[in-house]
Amino acid sequence: MDPDYSAWFAGKSLSTDWTSGFFPLWATLLRPRRDEALDVLEIGSWEGRSALFFLNYFGKCRLTCIDTFGGSPEHIQRQKWSDQLAHVEQRFDSNLAAFGERVEKIKSPSSQALARLITDERRFDLVYVDGSHHSADVQSDAVFSWPMVRDGGIVIFDDYEWTFFASEVERPKLGIDSFLSVHAGQYRELYRGEQIIIQKIGVGRNERPAVPTRPSPVPREEPVNRPQAENVEFVLIAEAGILEAQALLLCESIRCFAGSYSQSPITAVSPRSSRRPSPSTIDRLEQLGVDYLPIEIDSCCPQYGTSYRIHSLAHAERRTGPPVIIQLDSDAIFIAEPDFSLGTCSAAARPVDSKGMCTTGPGDPFDPYWRQLCALAGVDYEHLPIVRTSVNGLAVRASYNGGLIAAKRASGLFQRTEDIFRRLVDANMKPWAGAEPVYNTGTGILQGDATAFWGTSQAAFSLAAVAGNHSVRLLPATHNFPLHNFNPAKAPDPARLVHIHYHGLFNEGSATANPILDGTLALPAGIREWLEARLPLREAQPPVASIPDRARHSRRKAILVLGMHRSGTSMLAGTIAALGSAPPKKPLRADGNNPRGYWESAPLNFANNDLLAAAASSWHDWRPLDPQWLRSPAAEHHRHKIKAILASEFGDEPLFFIKDPRICRFVPFMSSILAEMQIDPVALLPLRNPLEVACSLERRDGLPLAKSLLLWLRHVLEAEFHSRHMPRCFIRHERFLIDWRHHVDLAAEKTAITWPTPSDKAETEIGRFLTADLHHQRATVMELRSDVTPLIRTAYDILCTMADDGDSQELRDELDLMRAKFDDACDVVGAAVAAEADHLRGERDAISRAYQELSLERNALVHDRNRLVSKRAALLASSSWRRLTAPLRWMRSPSKRRK
Repeated sequence: MDPDYSAWFAGKSLSTDWTSGFFPLWATLLRPRRDEALDVLEIGSWEGRSALFFLNYFGKCRLTCIDTFGGSPEHIQRQKWSDQLAHVEQRFDSNLAAFGERVEKIKSPSSQALARLITDERRFDLVYVDGSHHSADVQSDAVFSWPMVRDGGIVIFDDYEWTFFASEVERPKLGIDSFLSVHAGQYRELYRGEQIIIQKIGVGRNERPAVPTRPSPVPREEPVNRPQAENVEFVLIAEAGILEAQALLLCESIRCFAGSYSQSPITAVSPRSSRRPSPSTIDRLEQLGVDYLPIEIDSCCPQYGTSYRIHSLAHAERRTGPPVIIQLDSDAIFIAEPDFSLGTCSAAARPVDSKGMCTTGPGDPFDPYWRQLCALAGVDYEHLPIVRTSVNGLAVRASYNGGLIAAKRASGLFQRTEDIFRRLVDANMKPWAGAEPVYNTGTGILQGDATAFWGTSQAAFSLAAVAGNHSVRLLPATHNFPLHNFNPAKAPDPARLVHIHYHGLFNEGSATANPILDGTLALPAGIREWLEARLPLREAQPPVASIPDRARHSRRKAILVLGMHRSGTSMLAGTIAALGSAPPKKPLRADGNNPRGYWESAPLNFANNDLLAAAASSWHDWRPLDPQWLRSPAAEHHRHKIKAILASEFGDEPLFFIKDPRICRFVPFMSSILAEMQIDPVALLPLRNPLEVACSLERRDGLPLAKSLLLWLRHVLEAEFHSRHMPRCFIRHERFLIDWRHHVDLAAEKTAITWPTPSDKAETEIGRFLTADLHHQRATVMELRSDVTPLIRTAYDILCTMADDGDSQELRDELDLMRAKFDDACDVVGAAVAAEADHLRGERDAISRAYQELSLERNALVHDRNRLVSKRAALLASSSWRRLTAPLRWMRSPSKRRK
């Protein structure tokens, strides 16, 4: 039985507790060596809490503690820690005084102390790295201590996932990953979570430790490899019944929300000819670009449904394909881009949700079963890593959730899993024999023979990893999130969720409340609406028309209204809405500036503003956006958000329009999102006299004419250039007001759009809002020529020519030259404007600081004055003052003086 740890700390002087949560884990891993006279090295001791654990738990150990007792950068930056620095060493000495010569205290920077220990040829059985948390220092501590670790020795790295430092380059994870990458093959991983615990292998017990060379500088980027889309293959099961509905939802979620992995290959395996999906499901899978793979598998344990997933993954691994395979349970969805980084690990997964048939160690009823499993697989029981269950954090011998596993194809992990599973089935090793549980799964209620082997698929994978000495990285808690065990107090931030394992909660007839649909779990904008449109899942899905020619484009179309602010975009959007193009479900409300409506999606408008702000821009910025930033990881969050909003706002509409002038600034970004959703964009480009636009913006927003004209130029040049690959049509604002029918017919002709509502049937509705009184600001061509710069006049002339006479390469070349000149001017003028803005902000800040200082000084003087006034009043009211001034009062009284 574990000792009562709290008794070891009674009466000790300890101001913080960062480690006691790991004591049960340490005890489980270190129990076999508890009675040995171990040499323990601790780098970073603080007040001695972890040192007290080692000295008490290992009654015969000798402990070497290294610490400056002056704190590290993180302590200095946090007041509640820095306040303790003056007392840390005194507390350490007091707390460990009773252990006498068993403790060696080295007050020194770790680099100097470790170098001295190497020179003295010291050896250690256990090293605890918890000194400075800067990545370079962590890596240095690991590199210098590693040669002194004996074969079979344990190294514990603390705070692996610590994010105190804003920059990832400075965090401990980078230093630890760098060390592990260099020393791959020299250790086996025992635990991975908030700490990393490894055991050294392959070093002779009597080998003299070599003096390490100076560690190379920490790389500026993490060494963890994030697989590219083409390097990953998703594999799932699709069978008749509810599984095919789940598989379709999962595949669609990958295509919509998996970010850079949204176009990765997906393989849907059908392992039994007796349970093939319906033709409509197969057709829909093909539309989603999924490779449907019907095979016939003779399962070694057909009553255990999960056995077909084991065999299917092994089959997929034997095929040629991308280097990383992602095993998926069908009853799950992606709602954001996952993190499949593997680095030096061979696989990545989440721990099991709950204990089930796992073992917590000696005394656990399933512990004998696991020891038999290890003997069957040829695995040392003590080499099984420890993980904490996802739901209640219980420490168990490694067992990983099969709902989401990433593994390198070359590792052969899925084939080894299949081999171990076959062996345990042949040995009839049922963990639940005679006490089969009842489980409510994504395919319904299972019991009896169906659950006798429950958990063995996950156990087989764990044993396969240990047998091949493959490290398994723990995925973040945002992955494979167990929706059925949702606890608002313990769940990750809903905005950061990536992959949700819903089990049967999405199925028709589910009696359990769905936290997503009842609003308990608030997902990012658009996700809930996307789900609501597809739930509940039913066994018999409605037939979906097939697409015979996969090479041709999707039939869904999105009309991009690409026009500058105040250029008649709302008027055009309202017209095409009347013609049957689907409008957004949540439009911006009409106001005095647009009394007949903006026809813009409110969620999309907000998301586009957020995108521009993140790119250090705004709707009224006339400088170009950085295209590299739009392709960077920093923009991915905005990509997923916009994609979710589009899916929510327009559903499965075959023809809809997207209207927001901001999109002119990032047409490639938006069109790439539509491509991921398999939607074809077409462009309508309204043109309006730039002087009218500028006057309208001056009236509405108070913008100077010159700035508004530059805004106009930026929007029209970007929209024209980036819409060249699309079917498109230019529409002149003043002519559209005169004859809208001609222009909508021309747009249909040039873009191959068929308006769902004929113009004669839409005429009445269009007539209600398309009136001349909408044309508030008016300017003639002659006014334009006198008031506007030649660059803007020429651009407007060319675009009008394109609208009137058609497009040509010659006109495009002129606009390209013009855009290049404008960009060059922006580089110079924009830098000057930015410098001037910085200067003005500096002056504003200086004035603000001076004002604050004067305010403080004034407040101090007022305080002093009030204090003196109060003091004077108190003095005048005191008896001492009355006694002191009594003679003066007597002299001032005439009657007293006469007596």
